Amino acid sequence: MPEQSQAIVRFIVGWVVDGTSDSGLPRYRDVVRIIKSVPPYTQVEYEAVEADFDEFPGPYLLFQKEQAARLQKPQPSGFPLALWPVVSPAQFRALSDHDITTIEQLAKLRDADMPGEFKELAERARQMLALSANLGKFEGMIRDRDGQIAALGEQVAEMRGTIAAQNTLIGTLKAQPAGSFAPVAQVA
Repeated sequence: MPEQSQAIVRFIVGWVVDGTSDSGLPRYRDVVRIIKSVPPYTQVEYEAVEADFDEFPGPYLLFQKEQAARLQKPQPSGFPLALWPVVSPAQFRALSDHDITTIEQLAKLRDADMPGEFKELAERARQMLALSANLGKFEGMIRDRDGQIAALGEQVAEMRGTIAAQNTLIGTLKAQPAGSFAPVAQVA
């Protein structure tokens, strides 16, 4: 059903003063605000009421989608776009309007499925996923190298002990007179 006015309507998160704290500073609370504008010069902004939600269901649905995408908690299914600094606020809003809320969802899109300005963004998402896939591999390699270094350290300690025992044996043999064949105790 088309809307009755020619106004461009959008909902945003705003704030209002909510009393004073014990320290004397003002307190604030979040509210949903509505902006109605008729280009080029008229714009009205105020705190939204239930009637505004009923009167403008399309813009309110887009606002809810954006808020759901922004507040999405990191899940195993993907990294939230809201936390990726590459995405501009305008791009984030456009993607959340199309229910794309994670980098993985963006990377799965093919060029035919998206407007031109998002092709590069989708390619960057694919590259990021490719790079992050290698992170686990490098961590495993580092753990393996750390284990090898620890084993080599133990071998070096054993070799030092063997060398010290052999040096002692050589020193004992050098201390004996040249013609004596007295048995020398073996050092293990």
